[in-house]
Amino acid sequence: MNDALARLRFDELVRADQLAHLPPFEARIWGGGGDCVSVNMLVATIGEGGVAIGAFDGDEIVGAVYGFATREPHVLHSHYMAVDPRWRRNGLGIELKQRQRRWCLERDITHMRWTYDPLQLANAHLNLHVLGCTGVAYHVDYYGHLGGINGSLPSDRVMVSWDLRDGATKPEPELAVDVPPATADDIAASNDAALTARLHVRAELHERMANGWVAVDVDRDGRRYLLARG
Repeated sequence: MNDALARLRFDELVRADQLAHLPPFEARIWGGGGDCVSVNMLVATIGEGGVAIGAFDGDEIVGAVYGFATREPHVLHSHYMAVDPRWRRNGLGIELKQRQRRWCLERDITHMRWTYDPLQLANAHLNLHVLGCTGVAYHVDYYGHLGGINGSLPSDRVMVSWDLRDGATKPEPELAVDVPPATADDIAASNDAALTARLHVRAELHERMANGWVAVDVDRDGRRYLLARG
């Protein structure tokens, strides 16, 4: 852990008063107003086998991960990871995911799943390249209208699976798929560039992933996904 992260306090959040930090933090990071996970839902899902971990700079929350149990006892669904913009690009997101990973392994949970916007290549890089996840499914307009940083763009998402065990491997890539330019501002504005990119990536990935192809890596600078037969 680097010096900046060493000053943070990492707490597992369980009680309602602890979890009350999360909805306003979620709203601040992503906007979207009423779509935040409520405290009562956080309490219920964590009581049934979920986990929330917060990173605090003094009394201020600056990062969090939250996930819940699934129909498969060995899988946790990681619903979100949120990092304050002032704390990005210093390893806090990776530290939160690794703490969530250790929490899972201590409870014999060997896999995590979550979704991300395939146009957000920084997130794709973290998920596929840094953490070593595999993109296993493409969902069209998965969450419906989200608003906030998502604008009015269809909420297409790639589902990733993270094998938490040491020594996990992925198949070698066989195919590259280009991602047209679209910035975070384009997505929030839902302008022509963002919509063009959304529809292009959907056309390239949706059918392929439905037929067994998986996303194994991303070239963030070259703006392309690397696919393999699953």
